Amino acid sequence: MEPKMTKTRAVTCLLALCCIALGATPPAAAQEVLTSPPANESGVVEVDVSFLLVDVMGVYDAEQEISADLFYRLNWSDPRLAFDEAESRFLKMDSIWAPNFQSTSNRGASEMLPRVVIVDPDGNATYTQRLTGRFGAPTYLADFPFDRHEISFPFFFATSEGVVEYQVSAGPIVEISSLLATPDWKVEGGTISTEPLSISAALPPVPGATFTVEATRITSHYIWNTILPLIVIVMMSWTVFWAPPAQIAVQFGFSATSILTVIAYRFALANQVPPLSYSTRLDVFLNGAFILAFFALVEVIITARLIYRERVSAAERVDLHARWVFPLLLAGIAVRAFLL
Repeated sequence: MEPKMTKTRAVTCLLALCCIALGATPPAAAQEVLTSPPANESGVVEVDVSFLLVDVMGVYDAEQEISADLFYRLNWSDPRLAFDEAESRFLKMDSIWAPNFQSTSNRGASEMLPRVVIVDPDGNATYTQRLTGRFGAPTYLADFPFDRHEISFPFFFATSEGVVEYQVSAGPIVEISSLLATPDWKVEGGTISTEPLSISAALPPVPGATFTVEATRITSHYIWNTILPLIVIVMMSWTVFWAPPAQIAVQFGFSATSILTVIAYRFALANQVPPLSYSTRLDVFLNGAFILAFFALVEVIITARLIYRERVSAAERVDLHARWVFPLLLAGIAVRAFLL
């Protein structure tokens, strides 16, 4: 029986050496590490969380999503992983206990780094992961296109066997790269909140960490390519106030063209924002521009009726008053839409 036991011990030692050579904890010698967390006497696992936003590839208002390149790093201590070597070692994440850190806003983002934990001789473990892809980013767009948002990346710790509580703290890295690719947003700030997350009203809050940045829309595109052309279109409808009242066909043509152009603008902008139960600032300006273009058409009809009744002087007075009333109305609409 003794030779058999000796042979068994030899095989076990050989497997352990192979596991160490491959960078994995020997299963038989570390069963506790595989199944239970390194909690202290109170059952608390202390974890530091760091975030680095490398890039923002795009913000998609209609889908309420953001395409981002995000690094996160977890640090915790596990004395059971300590060893008597000078250099750190790499362990497969599946071979030891490690926090199960999950994103609640992940909409297809992929893990780009191998699931490997770096452990120093004192048993301090570090896990770094890179998520690239789309994340949910619900935003309130009432100020669109002059809006500013706090975009959050919430993560939570999934429950592990034996874990009573997580003690989460912000790590040393809370940064945003200075080389962001998105041309229409300015992203800055960057804070970490370690408050528990309330994923569902029916469930108690769970431990987690939320990385938040501030995103401000760069409005020059909308000013030069949407708002300014729309102002020109509305002003084009005012040409009827200078045309002779008797030229009804010319006046009606200008007014109808202006209305159709404003409607086309609304269709063109419809795919840039999601269907909302409220109006944005741009909606207010578009609706005001549409109403002004419609009132210009009404003014044409009124002057046509006056000409039909041979009241030419009255038609000219209506045109004269419209020349200053309509610009004032457009200025009021712009103030209401973009300043108030």
